[in-house]
Amino acid sequence: MTAPIRAAVVSAGAWSQSSHLPALQADADVEIMGISSPDERMARALADEFSAPFVSADFRELLALEPDIVVVSSPPVAHEEQVVAALEAGAHVLVEKPFALDGAAAARMRDAAIRCGKVLLVGFGWPAAPCFSRAKALIDAGEIGRIEHLTMHLAVNTRALLEGGNDGGWGGKISSGTATYTDRKISGGGSAAVTMSHELGMVEWLVGEPITAVGASTYPPKSEIDLHTSVNATFAGGGSAAISAASTHTYIARPQWHMALYGQQGQLWLDSVADHVRLVRANGEVVVYDGADASGEYDPGAPTKALIACARGAAAPTGLAADLAAHVVAVTDAIYESAQTGQTMKVEAD
Repeated sequence: MTAPIRAAVVSAGAWSQSSHLPALQADADVEIMGISSPDERMARALADEFSAPFVSADFRELLALEPDIVVVSSPPVAHEEQVVAALEAGAHVLVEKPFALDGAAAARMRDAAIRCGKVLLVGFGWPAAPCFSRAKALIDAGEIGRIEHLTMHLAVNTRALLEGGNDGGWGGKISSGTATYTDRKISGGGSAAVTMSHELGMVEWLVGEPITAVGASTYPPKSEIDLHTSVNATFAGGGSAAISAASTHTYIARPQWHMALYGQQGQLWLDSVADHVRLVRANGEVVVYDGADASGEYDPGAPTKALIACARGAAAPTGLAADLAAHVVAVTDAIYESAQTGQTMKVEAD
């Protein structure tokens, strides 16, 4: 009989209650061995809910038990210390996004995973959504050809969080700490860090090329906690992109993704809310994918499931990989610098 995968969740809170812990609990071969949180009462409540035997306010006490996999769910300010410690303790690690406060910290975490010979995933769960996996398959099959231009918009109801509210609508009983979203020294920024990081990871994963330059603006202008972000980007292969993120008022709706992708061989349209992907080939032929074949429903447990799969020997999914996430942070740094200076910023490969 195969031994269970021993899992630990560091800095568990609202999002862990709604995503990480249910995904771990649902897998019969995973044992949730412990939970940590600076708020020990919260950790104990979550441990009771998910039958975890060990609770601590100190994440290092949890790592001393040598778990096989660790989910790091703290705000970005704590990621580097906790991620590196978990890797050095011998665990494969999933860390939430935003990955890091700056590109240098992101690169150090990526390099620590390589040094330790462990998998490091970042919580970019959207590649698992059928609409995006369908789009990626069409691109990889050569249906679009050389990428010339992309437009992408994402709207998420995070406005209340960025303006000081504490309910992220995650569906759990725990509220998010306000500083997690309103203090850039803790969060890494506003919509560009919290929301657009999903888009940047998605764009580079779909296109298969890094972004090499950006010109950006934010609203409120030059704000450290931006509500809306607009970016003009250039890819390494010479293509261009117009990417925007918006923070909506609170209402019950999924995140709204809209994408149009233009290439030498064809065009691709995607609407996550309508569960729709449409391919138009250069000869005018139209292929439509609707419903379950192009669903835009988000699985909040997808990154955790990917971590479990890696512990079983699966390769790290490229859409969640630490090298991709590290480049996303570098691009985000350039976005904020461009928004402050009004200049186009180059993004150097690390």
